[in-house]
Amino acid sequence: MNKRSYLLLCFLQIKSAIALLPKLCLTICCSFLFAYGIYHAGREFLSRPEEIKLPVALVLPEDDTYAGLAFSFIERMDSIRSLCSFERTDKETALSLLKSSEVYAVILIPDSFVEHILNGTNSAATLILPRKDTLESILFSTLADSGASTLSTAQSGIYAMEELMISYEQWDSIPKAEEALNRLYLSYALNRGRIFQTETISATGALSLSKYYICSAAVLLLLLSGMGHYSYYSSEPESLKLLFRRQGISPLVLLFSKLMAISGIYLVLLFPILVLAGFLPISSVGGFFILIFSVQSFLLLLCSICSQSGSYILVSAVLSILGLFLSGAFLPSVFLPEAVRQIGKLLPTALFLKLCRELLTDSLSISSIVYGIITGFLFLSTACLFHRCHTGSKRKIISTRGFKI
Repeated sequence: MNKRSYLLLCFLQIKSAIALLPKLCLTICCSFLFAYGIYHAGREFLSRPEEIKLPVALVLPEDDTYAGLAFSFIERMDSIRSLCSFERTDKETALSLLKSSEVYAVILIPDSFVEHILNGTNSAATLILPRKDTLESILFSTLADSGASTLSTAQSGIYAMEELMISYEQWDSIPKAEEALNRLYLSYALNRGRIFQTETISATGALSLSKYYICSAAVLLLLLSGMGHYSYYSSEPESLKLLFRRQGISPLVLLFSKLMAISGIYLVLLFPILVLAGFLPISSVGGFFILIFSVQSFLLLLCSICSQSGSYILVSAVLSILGLFLSGAFLPSVFLPEAVRQIGKLLPTALFLKLCRELLTDSLSISSIVYGIITGFLFLSTACLFHRCHTGSKRKIISTRGFKI
């Protein structure tokens, strides 16, 4: 194939892609509405960090000043206040609230509860949970077990210290040592930073919530907007294909020219909008083209596999949505099971999302560029093989019919 033939082919493909603009704009608009719905729903899902408040009925003994003061102090602690809300009431009312599921637990505090903790008597508090286990009741039970374990650890330390003092007959030093040890344990209980190290983990990685779902919506739009490309990717009649073969134009060159033409149309149509909206810098034009090229090569492969436009629309829509879900587009991957995450990493939609996210954060890596180009040409080569198979089958059918005639 000479240079003039190749330039003429490129011109024809660009002209065909431009003729596709009305259908392309319509599918982009419809895909945009669907993608916006996904973006809005995902943003609403993660932008409301609903605090888990466990309502708990607390029954304190009458005229027990120490218990009232102690639990007033506990209720104001950040670790308790962020998870539980206590309602002080009598035993009968507390049980009726538990029965009607208005509270998730009932705590019955015995008389002289605080004094018994201090002197080692350890009168047990009663924790009543609903018969039917719920996530909230299991959580509160876990919190109660943790508190009891912390208290028993502290008391074990105090008892061990007392035994040591007694063994050395340091009777006068026991009260001072108990006071110092209690102050030490309280300092750990009141300052959680001395026990726990807080590490903030984002489900969306380095992206903000908005940018995360903008990427998901953008990739979904690119995939769904290709549902109307079947006629473009397989529009040549057999006579024109025969002419291409006579001119030395291979199916690989033909499909590559189609990919370049439609990718260029997408670039001209969408990139200025994204730049003006402030989502992408002008310097990301090459990376955005690679993203479009890899997505279109994937759609070209699906088109080459499917024999009819209806089956292509159905297959491309189902695979696009399913692939994006498994790759963590709609729900971040950290919320998906491990097996699903591993499958999602192997899908081409994971590459599309990675390219888009790196473009949005202006951190496009060389490895992602190379991976995108290789994947695009791999899809193109596979599509070319299916194209050859379909063409060969059609030729065989035509020649057989001619023989019968």
